[in-house]
Amino acid sequence: MMATEEDMNFKIIRDAVDKPCTNLLQEVLRQHISEKDFYKKLKEQVTKDKIWPHLSKDQREKLYPDNDDFKGSYADFDVSLLYKLIRNLSGIPGHAKGWGKPEINDNSLAAHIERIRLLRNHISHSSTSQLTDQEFNEKWKILIFCIQEIEKTLPPERRKFEDAAKKIMKEARNQENIGKSLTKCKGI
Repeated sequence: MMATEEDMNFKIIRDAVDKPCTNLLQEVLRQHISEKDFYKKLKEQVTKDKIWPHLSKDQREKLYPDNDDFKGSYADFDVSLLYKLIRNLSGIPGHAKGWGKPEINDNSLAAHIERIRLLRNHISHSSTSQLTDQEFNEKWKILIFCIQEIEKTLPPERRKFEDAAKKIMKEARNQENIGKSLTKCKGI
């Protein structure tokens, strides 16, 4: 069975959040806390006390494995954990409302990070795996704008996330067009 356009819309947004946006948030965290310093920071009791209440059981086990120190890297973190670490440990100030859903015209770094988290939550907890074209266009516009604005805070050599997101969409649309063409050929 071939995926519908609504299925493809959902997949594009999901993949753009799961890949480029996750990598983007890893870079944001890296800009504020180097990975080398992160290992040290996790060992500090004040850090553990600050972050612990915000972590899920899986996240606690990842950062604080039994009888051992964290030995992973930022590449091991998803959007949810990255958001919690950025919010609580990076020193990035909250947006105009603190943290949580930002005002529509708030262009602070925290507001853009928050919008990516909210989009991730919407996609991850959706009861359907479909987005209409209108829903897709609205979400895509927000996603690309947030990526662009966050990238402005990074050194130029680190600005690659918008291109990665657009590549996901281009490849998905090409795949969709090939599928449509094949379907038409079968009907001939």
